[in-house]
Amino acid sequence: MNSSLDKSAALDADAEQLKALGYTSNFDRSMSLWQNFALGFTYLSPVVGVYTLFGLCLAAGGPPMFWSYLLVGMGQMLVCLVFCEVVSQYPISGGVYPWARRLVGKKWAWMVGWIYAISLCVTVAAVALGAGPYIANLLGFESTPITNTLVALVLTAIATLLNLSGTQLLARVAMFGFICELVGAIAIGGYLLIFERHQSIWVLFDTFDISIDGAYWPAFLTAALAGMFLYYGFEACGDVAEETPNPSRQVPKAMRMTIWIGGA
Repeated sequence: MNSSLDKSAALDADAEQLKALGYTSNFDRSMSLWQNFALGFTYLSPVVGVYTLFGLCLAAGGPPMFWSYLLVGMGQMLVCLVFCEVVSQYPISGGVYPWARRLVGKKWAWMVGWIYAISLCVTVAAVALGAGPYIANLLGFESTPITNTLVALVLTAIATLLNLSGTQLLARVAMFGFICELVGAIAIGGYLLIFERHQSIWVLFDTFDISIDGAYWPAFLTAALAGMFLYYGFEACGDVAEETPNPSRQVPKAMRMTIWIGGA
């Protein structure tokens, strides 16, 4: 009985906070902290980032490219903390657009909204198309441009249906994806480190004499693209702020978790 009263009081406080911002929400606050985190985690998808760029960045900068994961993670944590502060003040669905409208005005918010919408469309298309070769090989098909495009269209259609199905199903799918990705990363990474490790830890400091115009730093900065897909997407947690109880505290916590757990 007391927990029901506490929950009701918390929801009333959330509604009052939105009312103070001149906004009324009709969303159902049914997304837990871990479900909100899982949504941001599966968006940034660190395992996909590693598989996509690891070989390219290793060739560009050698084993020390590993340190770019840490450097990019620390830099993105600073960005994440800024987003955490903003979402704690404006826990409104829609993410960067309503934030920008209240912080810098409608004109710049319009631009931010369009850029964000376009980036989401490009991201969805790129990820779906990038999955084509893996799924084709998994199912025994030859990876061709036509096959990859068909796979991307099917994946996009499935993702659209899941998004239209409601918050609860979407949250469960995000949590399932998070668990699969985390278990897969730990299992595969653990196996490789224990049974397939052929180098000492000092290889992470060996540049193999890679250089550009006689210097290693340009090569390392090129290899730092490795972190590009690993630490973005935490703002997705704020996109569903109105579907999360006590969002001023829970959403920033979920955002920080995407950096800590994703980086780990």
